[in-house]
Amino acid sequence: MQTSKNEAEVRVRVRRNPSRALRKLVLILISLYLIFLTYNFVHDLVVARLAKVEMVSRGIVQAAVPAQGILVRDEIPVAAPRTGLLKVIVPGGERVRVGQVVAQVVAVSLDSHSGEKAYNITAPRAGIVSYHLDGLEEVYSRKNINELDLEKVQTLQAEVKQVLPGNQIEEGSPVFKIVNNLEPLFVIAVPSDEVNSIDMEKGSTVLLSLGSDEKDVSYAVLSEKDFGGNSGRLLLSLTSYANNLIAPRTIIFKVITERYEGFFIPAGALVRKEGKDGIFTIYKERVRWKGVEIQGRVGDKVVITGVTADLKVVLNPQYVKEGFTLKLP
Repeated sequence: MQTSKNEAEVRVRVRRNPSRALRKLVLILISLYLIFLTYNFVHDLVVARLAKVEMVSRGIVQAAVPAQGILVRDEIPVAAPRTGLLKVIVPGGERVRVGQVVAQVVAVSLDSHSGEKAYNITAPRAGIVSYHLDGLEEVYSRKNINELDLEKVQTLQAEVKQVLPGNQIEEGSPVFKIVNNLEPLFVIAVPSDEVNSIDMEKGSTVLLSLGSDEKDVSYAVLSEKDFGGNSGRLLLSLTSYANNLIAPRTIIFKVITERYEGFFIPAGALVRKEGKDGIFTIYKERVRWKGVEIQGRVGDKVVITGVTADLKVVLNPQYVKEGFTLKLP
């Protein structure tokens, strides 16, 4: 029985179909594998770009309320005994003993062969010398602090001056002041909504930041909460203070309401696992979860324990998963 040409071609195609189908399957598998590799490569590259990884930070995290205040010190202005040129013996900022010569006034004298005579100005008490004067030393004094008419005295104009060596000094005018820094320094805080929001009781200890450095803090005692009958006006007492508070009359400071020192991370870096707090760290290019203890939280920062300074933390953990390979650029 003879077969037609068309039937023969069909048999040939049928015989060839199995190997052809196998080749197609292999090509499809290879293509899928290449797509998978490409996807992983692109995914890893994108994640590596998006994931933000930093070494864990260490420092101070605190919440503070801004405030302004008037300084009341135990201080005495010392006047010149004669008119003449000032000669400084003890520079400002140094402590002197009672009776010590602090400065001299060199005045014209007919009784001297040189035509001039030096008159000593001595310290009436022990304390720190300051040549920065404002004319309010005896107004804002510790002895009459409870009798101060704050509304009245705040209208007084301070006559701030810095007395320098070689200045012409008039007899009877203040030359320097002696501040007894062993006695408390009082800060009369100006009332404000921010200050009023602080929950403090009379006699409680308050932490103050008196400068730009967060490490420069001082402890004060709240002596009066509504000082002078003015709601929200605080009277704070500092038993020790730095020399930068010897001269100024007013100060801008902060009342610290919360303060923590240690390792901290953004709150968004926390990762909860099985009801526990933790973080994603990078170890040998692998994302690993590490449990931590929260010591405190201020704003968007969280102070944690259980970490070391060499630890790398994923700050935006939403882009990675535990066990994920993360090759940092």
